[in-house]
Formats: sequence, C-alpha cells, structure tokens
Amino acid sequence: MTIVWSLIVALGAIAFLTGAASGEAARAWSVYLANLVFWSGLAITGPAIAAMMQLTEARWSPSVRRIALTTAGFLPVSLVLFVGLYAGRTVLYPWVTTPIPAKAAWLNTPFFWFRTLAGAALLFLVAFMFVRALLKDTVPADHERERGRRNRLAVILLMLWVAVVSLWGFDLVMSLDPRWYSGLFGGYFVVSTFYTTLCLLSILTVGANARGQASIPPAAVQDVAKLQFAIAILWMYFFWSQYLVIWYGNVPVETRFLVQRFFAQPWQTVAWVVFVVGWLIPFAYLLKRLTGRPPQRHTPLVIVALFGLVAIFLERVLVVFPSVSATARLPLGARDVAITAGFLALFILSRRWFFSRFKPVLNLPHTGH
Repeated sequence: MTIVWSLIVALGAIAFLTGAASGEAARAWSVYLANLVFWSGLAITGPAIAAMMQLTEARWSPSVRRIALTTAGFLPVSLVLFVGLYAGRTVLYPWVTTPIPAKAAWLNTPFFWFRTLAGAALLFLVAFMFVRALLKDTVPADHERERGRRNRLAVILLMLWVAVVSLWGFDLVMSLDPRWYSGLFGGYFVVSTFYTTLCLLSILTVGANARGQASIPPAAVQDVAKLQFAIAILWMYFFWSQYLVIWYGNVPVETRFLVQRFFAQPWQTVAWVVFVVGWLIPFAYLLKRLTGRPPQRHTPLVIVALFGLVAIFLERVLVVFPSVSATARLPLGARDVAITAGFLALFILSRRWFFSRFKPVLNLPHTGH
C-alpha cells in the first residue's frame, strides 16, 4: 500500500504542476490552497486536542490522546507545502500586484509571508516538542516535574494554535478577496478546523479499535462523539453569528461575499450540501446517540464523521474558489481530483512515517473519568 499511496502522491504532483503551468493556473492553485489549509488544519489540531486533554487532566482515555498526536506526522510536509504556496502568490492574491493602500501595512509580500511561514514553523516546532514529551514513559521517574513541563508546552501550543490557525483564515483565505472582511472569520476558521479534527479522531479511534491497536471502551468512544457534537454546535454558532451580522448590516462590500456563495449556482448547492451533510445529519444522529447508553457498534459514528470531513473540505472550496475567480467552476475534473488525492495520500504516508519514527503505544490503560 505504501507504493500505491506514493504513486498517488506522484500523480497528484504531476497534475498540479501541469495545471499550474497551463492556462488554468488559478484553478490548480485554488485546489492546492483548499487542500493545504484543510490537511494542515487536521495535522496541527490533533496535537492541540491532546494538549487540551493534558491541561484538563482528562483521564477517560489516554489511548485517544495518543491517537490524536499521530496527525503531527503531516507537519513537516505541511511546512514544505506552505513554502511552495509562495510560488502561487501572484495567481491567488490580487493585492500582490495591485496593492490596497488602506491595507498595505498588513497585506504586503514580505510581512505576509514572514508571519505565515514563521508562525507555521514555530507552531509545528512546539507541537513536535509536545509530542515527544507526551510519548515518553507514561509515568516518568520525576512525575511532577515532567507533568509541569508537559503543561507548559501544552499552554504554549494552544496559544500558538489559536493565533496561527486564525491567521490562516484571515491571511490565506480571507485576503483572496482583500476588499471583503469579517472580524469573526479567524475564529470561525479555528472552530471549523477543530470540528473537522474531532471527526477524524472519531474515525481513527474506531479504526484503532478494529485493528487491535488499542482497546478503547464504548464509553470513551462516546466521549469523543460528545466532543464532536459540542463543537459541531459551536461551528454552526460561529457561522450564524458571522452571517447574521453581515446580513442585517447590509453593507454591499460584505454581503456580496454571501450572495455569491449562497444565492448563485453552483455554489448555492455546495452551501446546502455543507449545511445538511456536515451539520444537520451529524447533529440529528449525535443527538439521538448521546441520549442513551453508549452503543457497542460505531459504524454510524464513522459515517457521520466522514460526512463532517467531506463537508468542511467542500466549505474550504466554497470560500476559496469564488474569491480567486468569479467564474470558477466546481473542482470535479480529473486534475482537481488527482491533486486532492495526492494530498490525502501524503497525509496517510505521513501518519505511517510518524508510527515508524515515534512508535507510539496506543493501547494504554484507562483510569476512569
């Protein structure tokens, strides 16, 4: 399978390079950017969830915390891909060639790429320091001292995570259309990334159980589902708060962003798919699941988690593509699919590298709630 995934990566790279060199360069770079922020968000939010569990002293599943760490394998690849994004700056960001005087202090090439690359590098470095600290022996000889070190790293990681992922929303996505702005967009980007990673964590937890890598009781899987349910509500709350303020304000420079995506095809259909598949169906299922005893079978949880992942990826497409080109079409062509498959294969291979490099023990004893 490693050879197969490697071939998919190579195919995706060829598809992107040929697309970037063709007359559809904007489309190729749009697919690249949507995938970059999606997979990088998953990669860094896994360690952030583990940091939250560390600070809250969550004892309900050490195995789940270890599973969350494994997404960090993609971080070195992500940093290289962020550097590669620099090559597409003139295609994606109109302010590079046509500066906006009122925003020039923030949207200028040196400062923009310095904060993007330096922020990502610092965040990823702290994430790996935290990962290495957490993958030490479960009970270190100097327990209190090591716990204090882990807590300090967790605090730094979470502060950087919120700041840097917010900037990804503001800088990498919102500045695609530099005349549109929303003060909530960075927070919305963090929360939607958090929701996506919890969906992935549900899938990885159930998968680790099925493969015998871990023995996680139904109650612990139920706790992951509870987190997924809670952040799904928070995601929709952030979306609605942003939408409502822009809509009743009725300022043309703001509302045109929403009109273009929610009232014009093909994006109106995508928006409804994101809402129904990414929120409404998972909300209905999780609400029913969490009102009874923890079920022994988790196939429906995996399905709604997959719905969440697909929906947020479509949401990334929804916010990126219309900003890059007003006439953009849905990325359903062979080249678009190949580029996305290449990113997926890179993520899978990166997790495999993480397992071979760090050899994390996932089957840890549970100490209760």
